[in-house]
Amino acid sequence: MKQAGSCLFLLLVVLSSTAVSADANRDFMAAGILLVAQHQQSTQVFLVKHNSRPFFEMPGGRRQLVSDTGGERRETAYETAIREAFEETRGYLSPDHLRQIVDSTRSMGDRGFVFFFARTDRFPISAISELSQLEDDSAAAFREVADYAWVAVDTVLAGDGATVIDVDGRSIELRRELKARLLRARAAGWF
Repeated sequence: MKQAGSCLFLLLVVLSSTAVSADANRDFMAAGILLVAQHQQSTQVFLVKHNSRPFFEMPGGRRQLVSDTGGERRETAYETAIREAFEETRGYLSPDHLRQIVDSTRSMGDRGFVFFFARTDRFPISAISELSQLEDDSAAAFREVADYAWVAVDTVLAGDGATVIDVDGRSIELRRELKARLLRARAAGWF
C-alpha cells in the first residue's frame, strides 16, 4: 500500500510540473535557484540556511524594486533569483556567472515562489564561508545566511523530507516544500 501511495504522489507531482506561466512569473513574491552539481556519481543540490530560519532551502528571496531608465519597476523572477543567489553566496557566484549557468527557460512555481534551474561545478562550502563580510549596511544582504550545505538529491527524495544528512555528515532540517520541488524538477527532466 505504501508503494501505491508513493506512486500516486509522484503522479500528482508529475502532473503539476509545468513551467511557470507568464502571469505566475509576473505575480510572484519570491524567486530562487535550484543549483545542482554532479559529484562522484551523485546529483547534489546547494542549500542555504538563513539566520532567521531553522531550515535549509534553495538560495532565494523576495523581489525588490529596481530603478532603471523608465523609473522604478519590480524585478522579474529571473532578476530576483540572480540577485538573491549572488547575495546569499556572499558574492562567490557573480551575477555574470549566474546568468551563464541559470536557464531562464526552466522555471517552476508554487505558492508565489518561482525557481529556476542551474547546473554548476560543485564548489567547497568553505569558499563561501571564508569570504570576508563587510560591516557596513550596504552588505547586510551578504550577512543573512548562516550556513550552507550540499545534499544528495537522492537523500532528500528517499527521506521524510524534514531532516537529512548532508554530504559532510551533518544532520540538517529542510524546508518542507523542498522535497516536492525536487520531485517536480526531476519529473520535468531537469536532472
